[in-house]
Amino acid sequence: MRTMLDDKGIDYYKGNISYNEIVKWFKPQDLSETKIKLCGVLGDPIVNPELEDILDYLLYQKQVKNIEISTNGGIRTKKFWTNMAELSKFSKGRMEVHWAIDGVTTNDYRENVNLEKVWQNFNTYVQNGGHCIWQYIEFDYNKNEIPLAHQIAKKHDIKLYVRQSWRNNAEQAKFKSEASKKIDVRSYEELEEKIFVTKDYSMEDIKCRHKTKNEYFISANRKLWPCCHLHDEYVAKKTDNMNKILNYNGRDFNNLEKRSIDEISNSVWYRELLEKSWNKNHELHLPRCFLACGDNGKRAVIKKEYVE
Repeated sequence: MRTMLDDKGIDYYKGNISYNEIVKWFKPQDLSETKIKLCGVLGDPIVNPELEDILDYLLYQKQVKNIEISTNGGIRTKKFWTNMAELSKFSKGRMEVHWAIDGVTTNDYRENVNLEKVWQNFNTYVQNGGHCIWQYIEFDYNKNEIPLAHQIAKKHDIKLYVRQSWRNNAEQAKFKSEASKKIDVRSYEELEEKIFVTKDYSMEDIKCRHKTKNEYFISANRKLWPCCHLHDEYVAKKTDNMNKILNYNGRDFNNLEKRSIDEISNSVWYRELLEKSWNKNHELHLPRCFLACGDNGKRAVIKKEYVE
């Protein structure tokens, strides 16, 4: 998504969440049964200069149940990755890195990422005892290297997971995946028109991860959303739907600089209006909810451990 926004000249916030902000937001929260995923929707978590301090706080002061760090692994020093491995090792598996490497000899999907540097960082982390998995997005151009990737994963005694994403069957996708049609044979553009233009769909079979799994998404610009999909809708500005939400609730209704996690999550929109807005006749209707999670969640990413 980051590359798409840059290519289209769409402006979005680029910055890091600080250690002090993490402490402020999570100090009142019991995280002992919480799983936290640090992901790269619009960046990469390892860019954050305070990442090690943030992880130490979450692991040992807040005793978070599990932390998953998704990264392309293309930056930072040997010392950094040694420290990360130590944090992971002493967490007894509660912290693990998910290496997003989509190839063995080529990694074209990850723009401006030096594959040689990735392997250096990967080897430093693994050899120092860090817990991890390898997640590999399957495209048409890289699927032939999956068996080779599996052999490397076995050599390091880690698991290889192959991901298939429905959005990679889009006509405008830079790298296409025939395998993504197993998720939904309709192209991204075809379904997008069906939903946003003709409104030919039923909202009754939405499988919302926020509602079923109590998931939340905190964006780099300090906004608390129910999921990354609505954050994407807000940033990409393809429609005016998210502006309607903000105008109705107040521009800062989900701003963590102004309100606490509990205040936001207990707001009327979170408690009542989000689910009510799945109705196509509702004034705050969100078609994106069906695009991402309709048809009983059939378009969710498939992530399976690779076995020969």
